[in-house]
Amino acid sequence: MRAGWTSGNMTSLDIDMGNTRTKWRFGQSVGALPSPDLPDLKVEPGRVRVATVLRNRDVLAGTISHRFGVQPEFATTSAELAGVQCGYANPGRLGVDRWLAVVAAWRRSAGPVVVISVGTAATIDFVDANGLHEGGHIAPGLRLLRNALDRETAHVRPKGSIRPSTAPGADTEAAVSSGTFLMLLAFAEAAVKGYVARHGDGAEVFLTGGDADLLAEGLSVPVRCEPHLVLDGLEIALP
Repeated sequence: MRAGWTSGNMTSLDIDMGNTRTKWRFGQSVGALPSPDLPDLKVEPGRVRVATVLRNRDVLAGTISHRFGVQPEFATTSAELAGVQCGYANPGRLGVDRWLAVVAAWRRSAGPVVVISVGTAATIDFVDANGLHEGGHIAPGLRLLRNALDRETAHVRPKGSIRPSTAPGADTEAAVSSGTFLMLLAFAEAAVKGYVARHGDGAEVFLTGGDADLLAEGLSVPVRCEPHLVLDGLEIALP
């Protein structure tokens, strides 16, 4: 045991490291940090399990090993996991965060699911009743949409927090906020309707990601908000 640590036995520190935000869970404690920051723990983790879309895995592994004194275990996308079959011809091309989220959602539902994740990117994935992942859609998230306007359009400088409003904006900032929010809502609603049109039945809709709470306020379809789907999937992939 390293000096200054108390033992956490085999408690695992689980990390979901995205492009902009890192979610973590250690026992009953959960938190979020800017990526690639790591949490400060007073107890030594027995394991460190990681799901990340970042490419500097070797650097991250070294940082984790130095920080916590254990070699991290990285989840990867596989052709099959826990009854779910990956819909990509090359499973390695599917982001591990999407993969773990759909596996966790399907396991919880035991039926067809639509998994909507809204963070830096907005992704939507579909798994049918037999566990076949059909693939999905990827679009910019709310902040990317706003940043595109900021970068490409003169005199549009959206600032401040994103307000989940569908009312017309009475100033530029409000108009950008409502316009980008409506775009994401329409994206999600169309995807769910497309699933029903293809299969003729409904699916349980899971909502996750940093902006999930914002989107939940505007969607007309019933949703199940699960903020830690990727971490839940990490437990399944690396038991």
